[in-house]
Amino acid sequence: MTTPDTHTPPRLPWDSADPYPFYETLRRNADIVWDDTAQAWLILGYHAARTVLTDKSWTSDPRANRAINADTVLNSAVIDANMLFADGPTHHRLRSAVRDVFSRSFIDGLHTGVDAICHDVISAIPAGKPFDFMSQIALPLPIAVIGAWMELDAEQCTSLREHSPAIIRLLGGLTDEDDIASGIAASAALIADLLPAAADRRAHPGDDLLSFLAADPTLSLDEVVITALLVAVAGHETTANLLGAGLIRLLTPSPDGNRPADYIDASDPAVCTELLRLDAPVQATARTATADQTIAGVDIACGEAVLVCIAAANRDPAIYAEPNQFHPGRPGPAPLSFGHGAHYCLGAPLARLETSTALHHILARKPELVGTATWRDTAAIRGPLRAPAVLTQ
Repeated sequence: MTTPDTHTPPRLPWDSADPYPFYETLRRNADIVWDDTAQAWLILGYHAARTVLTDKSWTSDPRANRAINADTVLNSAVIDANMLFADGPTHHRLRSAVRDVFSRSFIDGLHTGVDAICHDVISAIPAGKPFDFMSQIALPLPIAVIGAWMELDAEQCTSLREHSPAIIRLLGGLTDEDDIASGIAASAALIADLLPAAADRRAHPGDDLLSFLAADPTLSLDEVVITALLVAVAGHETTANLLGAGLIRLLTPSPDGNRPADYIDASDPAVCTELLRLDAPVQATARTATADQTIAGVDIACGEAVLVCIAAANRDPAIYAEPNQFHPGRPGPAPLSFGHGAHYCLGAPLARLETSTALHHILARKPELVGTATWRDTAAIRGPLRAPAVLTQ
């Protein structure tokens, strides 16, 4: 058993721009290692990661983590009504409310609308003029998609974009108390913005996602809004960061000197899968043991936290040959980028659709990188802050 430091808030220990050398160094010792900075066990191996994500004896509720001062930062409806942090019947009820609208067949029906939004956003960028891919394409595009799906007005979309970074820190790791407090405050601001809209959609439903949620009698209005925000923020951030990191990878020459962008078909699902494996937007997700556990020969006590290092598991050399290389269609199990088990990401089909469609339109314009990308400082969520590029056509 380990003893958490109650005076120093836990934080994620890796470099947000390039965490992979850190993972590889740790993996030389074991697939599971204790980290004093995170005050958690880091799960690095694929099989151990998948076991924790699947096993019901681990909880997603951060209040079970004894390293976090739950009394001061976690007594919030944002936690209580959030399916990411719920388990058992509560998680099933909240997830069931949106399961149908995230079925593959339903998402396939959104293709025409997503394609039109991608065309409009990307065609607005003039050829030959350097621009920042993140601020002008990667970030506004998924906001436009989710805004149209929920029928949000321009002010609500702006508020969503402004508050998303703080909320995604809350959703991403739940180890830093300052980030938790900031995320709860940002969530409260967005909830206040959307509660009147949710109440109106419950009384006067339309065909949008917010109306669909509001029509569910099992959900309170708070739960309607928090679920809608989870869908919006997680979907927006995941897609934006995957697009940014994915474009950089596709435009960067591989060891043989060829750029993947010059030979891949962006519409091939295997391309999106391999980008997700190599550049998972969500680097890690937290769980807490609800009973004493033994994973891969390591004893973990009840109340101890683990960080399932998804990005490390996706590059486990015991699972994937040449794990750091881009090989679409490679053999092996699916990467854990969207999680696994009961908390598998409901928005995965939409994120795949947006990413593949956007990359198809972007690569048709023959993009090139024209400077050095800078990366966000969010350790749990990895993506570029800026990505200078130019469209040559």
